[in-house]
Amino acid sequence: MLAHARSRSAVLVLAALLASALVLVAPARVGAAPADTRPVAGFINFPGLGKHKAPNVRVLWFTKDWQYLGQKNANGGSYALNLAPGTYWLQFVDQRPSWRTDKYAPTDVKVTVSARKPTVKDVTMKHGAFVTGRVTTGSGPGGKARVAVARTLPDGRDQSFDTTANGRGQFAIGGLPEGTWSVFAWDKKKNWVGKSTWVGKVRTGRGKDVRIRLRQRSGSLRVLLYTPDGSALGGRTTVTVTSAKTGQWWTATARGGTAVFKGVYPGRYRLKFDGAGNWLASQGRIQKANVRSHRASIGTYKVTRRGGWITGRAVDAGAPAYPLPGAQVQLYDAYGTKLDETKASDAGAFTLDGQLATQRNLTVVINPDPLTGGWAQTVSYCRFDPTSLPGVSVTQGKETSLGAIGVGRTPGQAGPCA
Repeated sequence: MLAHARSRSAVLVLAALLASALVLVAPARVGAAPADTRPVAGFINFPGLGKHKAPNVRVLWFTKDWQYLGQKNANGGSYALNLAPGTYWLQFVDQRPSWRTDKYAPTDVKVTVSARKPTVKDVTMKHGAFVTGRVTTGSGPGGKARVAVARTLPDGRDQSFDTTANGRGQFAIGGLPEGTWSVFAWDKKKNWVGKSTWVGKVRTGRGKDVRIRLRQRSGSLRVLLYTPDGSALGGRTTVTVTSAKTGQWWTATARGGTAVFKGVYPGRYRLKFDGAGNWLASQGRIQKANVRSHRASIGTYKVTRRGGWITGRAVDAGAPAYPLPGAQVQLYDAYGTKLDETKASDAGAFTLDGQLATQRNLTVVINPDPLTGGWAQTVSYCRFDPTSLPGVSVTQGKETSLGAIGVGRTPGQAGPCA
């Protein structure tokens, strides 16, 4: 939803090996997975806190275009990270309960990590706004209803904060950024639904009180997810449906290509698929579904965007006719995030796949069989060093073939392994 960018010094070399009649990709030797980070640290200031203990905070980091990379706790009024040189967004989130109306709002800071020295970047948390209120249904108080405030940001991203009402339907949601919000509620018993409640603008340090009335009887929706060849989408994944009438959303886990949503508002829906297996995230209209009160509806959603995949063979660089079975093969993106890992077959062959969109500057790392400490039987029983291949590109829906990748032997060996 993580890691760091890495610099690359190795180059891609193609060598014609006449003895084996094979073309090898000769990568760089590495001692471990890609790594080239610098320290980033700073103080977290809490205005108005006085002598009270600083709250626990979680810091999340993103690329400069808001691609999620990672998160960790940052307690005691300061934080420390290790990031590759470059520009990032850091987001600091107050971890106190959502009902705290004095909770700080998520606070974003932009930081440029230096390659030459530690980077110090302090952050001052922003006071949050809050929304309070009460939920009622067609049969009485909305006890234990789930309540969320939501908005769409100028860049198109959705933002929401949620809580659970008490037994009398009362709720409070603090730590909101200043802005214009709507409120949604979900009946715990899944019998009642309603349209969103307009809150309007809430200002820093202030709040608004609203009444949420759920008066419409709900229905249910079953969605069948399938792939271009007509087969059911395998595995488990999270999917979200959004009402075309109200904008309210429901989330469920799809298993074996089926997701069931109970207690939904009547009408038609769109689905957001977060991606699973080799299939990339997508969203679109659910076909053949029109939810009605007191009734079940069935619809379908076709998953069409397959990720790219990378193939190759791990071989002895000194004798490429010999494969390296059992080698651990890993794939990292330009930020150092591990995207996939697999094990080479007896023939040294491997496939790296998953939700791989079109991208450049990937790195393939081959670690000779970790179970043997890097030893493998080729011309003799030789030891091999970890090897990396930078500058790899992948294209959505297509194969990238790397061919035979020569893995170098550990220097200093005698006999045939020299």
